[in-house]
Amino acid sequence: MTYLKPIPMKYRIEQPGFPRGWYCVAESRDVSGEAMLPVSYLDQQLIVYRTQDGTAQVADAYCPHLGAHLASHDGAICEGKITCPFHKWQFDGADGSIVDIPYTKVMPPASVKLTLHPTREVDGMVLMWYDAHGRQPDFEPYASSKLKEGGYVLYEERQWETTCPFRDILENLFDTAHIQQLHNSNNLPDVLETAQEDFGLRVEYAMTGEEAVQGMTVRLSGVSLLNQEFRGQGWSTVFVHSFTPIDDERFLQKTRLYLSEMPDPALYDMIGKPFVERFVFEVEQDLKVLDYKKHLHKPKLCAGDGPIMEFRRYSSRYYA
Repeated sequence: MTYLKPIPMKYRIEQPGFPRGWYCVAESRDVSGEAMLPVSYLDQQLIVYRTQDGTAQVADAYCPHLGAHLASHDGAICEGKITCPFHKWQFDGADGSIVDIPYTKVMPPASVKLTLHPTREVDGMVLMWYDAHGRQPDFEPYASSKLKEGGYVLYEERQWETTCPFRDILENLFDTAHIQQLHNSNNLPDVLETAQEDFGLRVEYAMTGEEAVQGMTVRLSGVSLLNQEFRGQGWSTVFVHSFTPIDDERFLQKTRLYLSEMPDPALYDMIGKPFVERFVFEVEQDLKVLDYKKHLHKPKLCAGDGPIMEFRRYSSRYYA
C-alpha cells in the first residue's frame, strides 16, 4: 500500500475557517481555581480556570499590558485573581477587569482588561463559544438530561488528532453508503425522524438488523458536539463526542462512553467493551480515508448515498 504524506488543507478545502459554535477546550475535572490550564485551540492560545465561585471560564492567554503569557513562569490565580508573571498586574478572573498594578495608582481605562470568552460547562466538558465576527452566542449546547440526573458511569474515553476537513467529519454520519462499503456492515440505521431543535439537530434511528440495540437518538449541537444515545433491553449508553479545531490543519476528536448503572459489575465490560472496540475500529478505519480526502463543494452523488445534502443544508448555517 502506498503511504501518503500529509496533504496541506489548502489543497483540500476551498473555504477555510472555523464555524461558529461551542467547542470543548478542557475536561471539567482538569479545571480548578488554583491553577490556570493553558490550551491551544482554534488557532488561539487560551487559559481555562475557575472563578472564585467555582464557575469555569476561558480567556485569552496573553496579558493586554505587554503580551506575557499569563500561565508562564510564576503567573498564578488565587482567590479568583489572576497575576501576570511579567509586571504582576492583577485581573479579576470573573470579569477580566484590572484589580491592581503594584507600581502605580493611575489605572488604565476600564476597556483594558482580559479577553474572556463565553463559557459553559456541560456533560463534563468546558465549552468555549467561537464566532469569527465576535458575535455573542445565539444557541445553547445540548446538555444530556440522563447524565445530569445521574445513574450513569464513565466507562472509557478515547481521542484522535485528525487532519480530516472539519466540514466532513460529521457529514460522515449521514453517508450511509460508506457504512456498507468501508466498514463492511450489513446493517444500516433507518432514519425515523429528523427535527430542528434549539441546540441544532435531533435524529431518531431504528437499528435494523441489530439484535442488542433497539434504537438510537443523535443530537448535534451546531457542528462541534455530538450526543449519541443507544438503547437496549434493560440498558442504555450515552456517547459524548467533541470536535475542536487546533488550527487550520488539525482538530481533536474526543469521545466519552457512559453506561447506565448496572447491578452486576461484569455487565459493564459485557456491554461497554464491544461498543468501544467497534467504535474505535470504525473511527480509525474512517480516518485512513478522511485524513487525506478533499471537501468537494459540489459532490456528484448517486442514489443510496444517504442524506448528505440535507446535512449540508443544516451545517451551512454555522459557517460565515
